[in-house]
Amino acid sequence: MLHVRVMRRLTYAAAGVLLVAGLGLAGGQPSKNGPNADVKTGKPDSKQPAAASTGTQPFGANIFKGSFQRQVADGRNPSYVVMPGDRVAVNTWGTISINRVFVVDGQGNIFLPGIGPVKLGGVPNAQLTSRVTAAISKVYRRGFGAYTNLLTAAPVGVYVTGGVVRPGRYAGVPADSVLFFLDQAGGISPQIGSYRDIVVLRNNKPFAKVDLYGFVLSGVLPKFQFADGDTILVKRRGSVVEVKGKVAAPALVEFTGAKATGAEILRVVPKSATATTVAMRGVRNGRSFHQTLTARKFAKVEVRNGDTIEFRDDAVADTILVNLVGEFKGPSLLSVHRGSRLVDVLNYIVVDPRLSDVRSVHLRRESVARAQKKSINDALVRLERSALLALSSTEREAQIRVQEAKLMQNFIKSARSIQPLGRVVTSSRGRQMNLLLQDGDTIVIPPKTNVVRVGGEVQMAQAVMYAPGRRVGNYVRMAGGYTNRSDQHKVLLMRANASVRIARSSTLVRPGDEILILPKVDSKALQNAADVVQVIYQIAVAAAVVLAI
Repeated sequence: MLHVRVMRRLTYAAAGVLLVAGLGLAGGQPSKNGPNADVKTGKPDSKQPAAASTGTQPFGANIFKGSFQRQVADGRNPSYVVMPGDRVAVNTWGTISINRVFVVDGQGNIFLPGIGPVKLGGVPNAQLTSRVTAAISKVYRRGFGAYTNLLTAAPVGVYVTGGVVRPGRYAGVPADSVLFFLDQAGGISPQIGSYRDIVVLRNNKPFAKVDLYGFVLSGVLPKFQFADGDTILVKRRGSVVEVKGKVAAPALVEFTGAKATGAEILRVVPKSATATTVAMRGVRNGRSFHQTLTARKFAKVEVRNGDTIEFRDDAVADTILVNLVGEFKGPSLLSVHRGSRLVDVLNYIVVDPRLSDVRSVHLRRESVARAQKKSINDALVRLERSALLALSSTEREAQIRVQEAKLMQNFIKSARSIQPLGRVVTSSRGRQMNLLLQDGDTIVIPPKTNVVRVGGEVQMAQAVMYAPGRRVGNYVRMAGGYTNRSDQHKVLLMRANASVRIARSSTLVRPGDEILILPKVDSKALQNAADVVQVIYQIAVAAAVVLAI
């Protein structure tokens, strides 16, 4: 039933050439703005090495990219609580006239002439005017007005220590968030720091606790003000599991306690919609532990510190998708049952026999293209190694080898860019073989044509009209004949059905054929001529491209 739905590259020194890798050795004086920078500036040491970024990163690590330390608060928001050292402008008119800037003293007071001390410490910025008005009204019942303005907040120095990249003392204002100071300290160390257990100490006692997962997932961050001398302590990282595979983003997920449920992990890192199975690896009772289960059951499973959780898309669909190109009628993408075969599918495809060359139907398969590409790359690696490691007995010969190596490098660069077509011949002696189709296959139904293409090492590569009885030699002469670089004994004849054969001048040509004349490789000029010929052949067969050197 047919359903229709829309290597690492190796580098060597050529003989006679010595390559020296420079070592970048840099020295200098320590930065003046290191972790113990002046409390008024608090600039972190920009030369300090960043945290290691190899492997899977902790969940939430991307928030420490320097964005928070560039956003400096001024402490003048309405909810800011006045602290000792803050500067407040007081202006009154009427029966009493005051126009001065007062500094909140260590007891949290300002002293208004004729009024006395007024307690402003601990008062929100939005309530300053009402507090001053209430104090004045105790002496002057009426006939006056008052206005206040918080000018500047006193700077504070906050210590950041524990599991951070650059422990030290950093400057800010009381209204700055904990993220501001953590960002100045280079963020949380991915190896030892906890994102879930951060404590703010005041007078050596816990003052506030911060769980950054709440900020990353919900935007919730505890609101409090820092005081000079506070300490942010990032505690040791707790239990973690590595989550990878078909998830939103691979991450190390931290949780409190020695164990957690799969549901807790999924609330932090959701799985992909295509994930169907889960593979778990870890240690239980001192022995290796492995388990596979469905993604649905994972939510109730217990996970422990050190586990690796991989979500996989292992579901096998009942149908596969097959592409159609060429001359046919109908959709170009077909959904067919898994296990369908080529001829069975072709029976459901409508074609016009006057326009379609049904005898030349063939496939393009992704797995074949990948195998061809790997074979070409392997041959190129061998060619590159042999060319660049060629031995020379004299200085003159060494110079020749250097030039040959440069020439070979250009050839290899061009060869690496070739993408094979992955063509599969599906017909034999005019009959289609009923091949098993794979997901992603492309069925090629060539159009009928009266054209023969001639390319490669001929004087004028072109397409010429087909004439019955003409042979390879006739078409080569129509293309201007062979070039001086051609190998007349190495002619590839590529049939419309994707088959390839080595032809002679007397070989009969069919409509739609392509004649490729390969270049001659001088074995005297090139030490690796045999390897070059092999690569040229592989590329010509796999991609229908003649590559010259």
